[in-house]
Amino acid sequence: MDMTELPADFLDRLRALEGSYLRETDPVRQSGFGGSHKRWRKERELVLDAVPSDGDFLDVGCANGYLLECLVKWGQERNVRLTPYGVDVGAKLIALARKRLPQYESHFWVQNAWEWLPPRKFRYVYSLYDCVPENLLPDYIRRLLRRYVESDGTLIVGAYGSNSKQEAARDIAIDLAAAGFHVVGSSSRGELPVSRVAWIRVEQGVGADAR
Repeated sequence: MDMTELPADFLDRLRALEGSYLRETDPVRQSGFGGSHKRWRKERELVLDAVPSDGDFLDVGCANGYLLECLVKWGQERNVRLTPYGVDVGAKLIALARKRLPQYESHFWVQNAWEWLPPRKFRYVYSLYDCVPENLLPDYIRRLLRRYVESDGTLIVGAYGSNSKQEAARDIAIDLAAAGFHVVGSSSRGELPVSRVAWIRVEQGVGADAR
């Protein structure tokens, strides 16, 4: 059994993020986004490019649940119905998510995604690549595919850059392919681009593990 633990300094940074988010009251900024609500949609709706049909959707590192709330609404505009689920290491953020989506209160968990074994699997799972240190990313992707994503489901991995710093989002599709994963699609937004996603399908064993 792999007993690798996340470094203490990385976990400290994750915990510090919760405090910085909670200092904000606007739901967009409370989600760690510094731009306008218009840009929020433009740079986050691309997640749905990997979601062609109805299903359960788990946001790993869901913070206050606002992205989930938006994806459900934006999905409806595309005639796609999503049932939201979320997990985050921040207990106070999860409390906010449960208040935001009270009808789905039981769909949220306070857990470290690296160690967590979910009580069930999901059709769609979304995670940012930097939920773990860079050297652990391939192992993290394998864990998500093995533990989180149901058969015929989709793992969506995201990366964000910064307009203010003129930093392009990491080309996560290249990283995943280089690690041996079968990337079936990718999407990006912005001139830099400032946001990217890539996705892997769990279908008849394809993409379940790196080659």
